[in-house]
Amino acid sequence: MLNVRSERCLAGILGVSLSDLKADVRRLRKCVREFYLIDPAKPDKKREVIQVCGFWRKHIDRVMERLLLPKLTPSIHNHGGVKGRSILTNASAHSEGVYVYTADISDFFPSIHFKRVYRLFFEAFGCSPDVARICTRLCTYDFHLAVGLPTSPLLADQAMREVDARLHGACKTAGLTYTRFIDDLTISGEFDFEGSGFLRLVPRILEEHGFRINLKKCESGRLADGPLVTKLRLKNGRPDVARECVEKLSGQMEDAARLAGGGEFVGPYSTAGQIYGRICFVRSVRLTRGRELLQRFRSVPWSKVEEAAESRGLVAVKKRLVSKPKEEGSSRDRHT
Repeated sequence: MLNVRSERCLAGILGVSLSDLKADVRRLRKCVREFYLIDPAKPDKKREVIQVCGFWRKHIDRVMERLLLPKLTPSIHNHGGVKGRSILTNASAHSEGVYVYTADISDFFPSIHFKRVYRLFFEAFGCSPDVARICTRLCTYDFHLAVGLPTSPLLADQAMREVDARLHGACKTAGLTYTRFIDDLTISGEFDFEGSGFLRLVPRILEEHGFRINLKKCESGRLADGPLVTKLRLKNGRPDVARECVEKLSGQMEDAARLAGGGEFVGPYSTAGQIYGRICFVRSVRLTRGRELLQRFRSVPWSKVEEAAESRGLVAVKKRLVSKPKEEGSSRDRHT
């Protein structure tokens, strides 16, 4: 509970005068830029991202640091965006399962409307209507939570608490384990989920709370050889990276070594830093496997790789932010 009952109290917490806070809230549009996040691996899928600066950034950072983080407790079921939790802790929670069912929520942040955010501040957090209105304006954009606002993950987590409680309750009754990594849901247990009521129950509960399941990303099967749990394989009760991940990294380093020697290059090109970062991820999951890859990494003459890549005009493929065209980003009555 935040229990901020007056606008003046909120302004004091944020370290500004009430008149300045109200004036800033009315002109938030001056402090935002809109982008598309382009993933080369998924060129047809553009993700909308915003960047806020100036007084909006100052206010929202203080809302996060002075108001939300000290008072709100993350859901015990969520392992994403929570200090001390990760994809590793999420996968480890299912180490005793035999079968697994994974699902994904479609358009997670945009599906959380500003009216729901207002109800969080007013009903769940105990703020006055005026305070809830200001906080909602600071924490939403274009009528919903947005990727790029630092408060979005925490507020989305709070919006999912009733869903978490219902899914956990149903799973506990059936002897199953339930976890969530932001918008990725995982359920594991002793029985095969195909033909079970959970394949219908999970979408129904989500829909009753205003969320939609992404049917293309729903999978079920045996943990040993079935769906990955937040990109990790559970093998003999221990989290491990997928075999395909290790094979891909090995292939990239072999490709780089051939490039350095003037041989055939398959591509796409990745820098030493990119490959090293991927190896560090493997090491964080399975130390011994990471050490093997790191030894191989050190045997590649990366300075020669870089020279050869430059001479052939090779450019590393990375995710990139592209400014959103003004005609797409403008709206007369856009809520901020």
